[in-house]
Parts: sequence; C-alpha cells; structure tokens
Amino acid sequence: MAENQEGETTLPPVDGVEPAYPPYADPTFSMPNEITITAVLDDGTKSTFNVAIEKLPPDAEKPYYGGYRNKQTGIEYHHGSCQTERVAKVYKDVSNLRNRDTQTYSTITKSTQLVREAGTQMKRKDLHLDESQNYSVEAKPYFSSNQLLELQRQKTLVIQCYWRGYIARKLAWKRRDDIYQAYLAREKAKSDVVKEAAAKQKREIERRMNPKSVKDFEILFNELETWRQAEHQKIRDSTASEADKKLLVADLLAKETKLLQTIDKLKAKALKTGKEKRVSKMLDLMSKPKAWEMSNGIPMNVETAFTTRSKELAQLYQGLKQTLVSTEERLDVLLNIKWTVNEFDCALTRDIVELIDREADLLDRGRSEATLSGLRTRLNNLFLQFIETPEFNPEASRFLKVPNGFEVEPVFKTLAAPSNWT
Repeated sequence: MAENQEGETTLPPVDGVEPAYPPYADPTFSMPNEITITAVLDDGTKSTFNVAIEKLPPDAEKPYYGGYRNKQTGIEYHHGSCQTERVAKVYKDVSNLRNRDTQTYSTITKSTQLVREAGTQMKRKDLHLDESQNYSVEAKPYFSSNQLLELQRQKTLVIQCYWRGYIARKLAWKRRDDIYQAYLAREKAKSDVVKEAAAKQKREIERRMNPKSVKDFEILFNELETWRQAEHQKIRDSTASEADKKLLVADLLAKETKLLQTIDKLKAKALKTGKEKRVSKMLDLMSKPKAWEMSNGIPMNVETAFTTRSKELAQLYQGLKQTLVSTEERLDVLLNIKWTVNEFDCALTRDIVELIDREADLLDRGRSEATLSGLRTRLNNLFLQFIETPEFNPEASRFLKVPNGFEVEPVFKTLAAPSNWT
C-alpha cells in the first residue's frame, strides 16, 4: 500500500493498467459513522442495534516515522508503525515515592488474652511463700568497650595464626605434590620410551619374520644385500689362501640362495594372505545393506535384491573354502553351488559344473583330502570369478577397475612395408 500526494491510498499501476481491488480492500471505501447489526438474544428472538464507530477524521495527517519515496511516481511509502494507533505507555506513580508516609511503617497496638495466665506474688506477713527454689542474680563485673576490643584483637591473632598455618601447610603439600607429579611424569616418560622402543623392536622383528607389504620385503632385500657385502668384505680382508677364499665365497653364495628362497616363500605366503583378506573384505562390502536416508534425516539399512544375492553367493563361497567338513556336508555345498551356476549357461559355469561333478565322483570313491587340493583350489578360483562377474552378481560392478561396458578400441599402427616386398 502507498499514499499519493492527495492523501489517497493506492497501488502503483502495473504495465500502465490500474489494479482491480477486491471489495474488502477497496481504498476508496469510507467507513460510516454508524453501522447496524442484528443479534440473536437468549430467548431466540432477533434484535437490531445501531453501533457508533469511532474513527479518525479523513483529513487527519498520519505522523511521518520514516520511509522512502519513489522518484519516478512520487508515491511515499511509510513504515508500518504509523498504520495503527500507538499504545500509551503507563508510567509509575511517583507522587509519594519520597514521602515520610511512604517510608514510615504503620504499627497497630492490640491486646490479647493468653490461654495460660501467670503472675508474681510478693511476700507478705500473712502469706507463706516457698523460697526453696529461689536464687540470686548478681551483675558481673563491667566489661568495657576497650576490653572488648582488646579481646577481639587477641582472638583475631589466634585465628590469623591458625589460618596462616593452614595456608602454609596447604602450599607445602601443593609443592610436594607438584614434585611428586613431576617425578611420576619423568618415570612415565622413561617407561613410555622403553615401551615404545620395545614395541618398535617387536614390530621390526615381526616385519622381518612375517613380511606383508612391499616395504617389508624391501627391508629384507636391503638387509640381505648389506649382510652379503659385509661377509664378502670379510673374506677379502682375511689372510686365507685363494682356494680357501673361493670355498668361503661358495658357502656365502649358498647361504644367500637359501635366504632368497626363504624370502620368496614368505612373499608367496603374504600374497596368499593378502588375497584372502581382500576377497573377504570385498564379499562383506557386497553383502552390506544399503544406507538410505529417510525423510526425517535418520539413515535406514535396506536389503535389496542385489545385496541379498551377494550375501547368498558369499555364504556359498565361505562354505566352499571350508576343508574340515564331512563328506555329506561337502556334497551338500557342491550341490547348492551347482544349482546356483546352472541358472546361467556359459563356458565359466560349464567348467564349474564339470569340476563339481569330478570332485563329487572322487569323494564317492573315497579319495583323500590331499589328492583333492588342486581340484578344490581351481574350483574356488572359478567360483570367485563367477562372483566377481556383474552378469551373475550385479553388486560386483561397483568393484570393477574398469566400468562395465567400457571397451577400449585396440590401436593399430601401420608399418611401412620394405621396398623389396611385392
């Protein structure tokens, strides 16, 4: 709403067209001085009343409490505080704030009758009184204000002595505790250094006894090379004959070869262990439910068809890797895997079915576990390949290094033919 220079309330035109107002918001409407209303009384009859309306005169000017004016149309826009009447502030009555009547407490004297009456009987010659419980009260020696001040001073000195003693003992105990805590901190630091050195030594020994990462094997190869150079230098510096030196070099070479074979065995063991951990982690991630955020912001774990499929395949793979099971349990696992892979017809599934039939036949013949190790290793690898294929397990597409459906076109480079070719 705005107010033009004539005092009329209008809306600015939109694209040169005057806006149409609804009946309840027409700015040209003028409130009458009296309105007629019809009310229903308690007895059910209707009655008409005339109600006078109190309003400001139309020519009254509203106070200007700030706003802004449109330079193009000249319309002034007022703040909302000038659209309604201001509520008068009620101030506190301070007429009797600093008056004697206000600061003087009014008292009233009243008499009352107690439930138990008591009185004092004086001694008379015609009245006998029992004086066995009487006692005399005598005033003590007068205690002057100077004596009271001296007594307060003495007692204050006593209190000060005790208080200062308490503060001194407290400070002494604090210093003793600080010294003790510093001693404990030094001892703890020494113990931590020793423990850290022992733990580091234990970790280094463990890295050399059971290497797992590439850095562990680099340490082994570097230490082996350092040891070989040191032993070779000892042989050179020795005073033995050339024939003896050749024998020592041959022995050194045999030791080095044996150590290299040991490192290769440890590397194969580490590769096998790392592969098992990676496969187990991958199967767990495939089988993990999806975390969907609900409308209230709370995440909810949801099992989908793909995660359920991955969980079933992971359970079959774990059952296939178990070795210490009976023949009936092994045949049951093989039968479930066969039913699972028979849903698809391809070279991989046919190879798995063939290996399952071959192992079942050998188990029926009573062959030992050692003779079936190679067959079972091949079956495990093929079934793992089946799990990692997105066509059989849709959740495996998230773990592919190359996205599914991405085909790299081979690049062929044309070679110039020799001139003698026909």
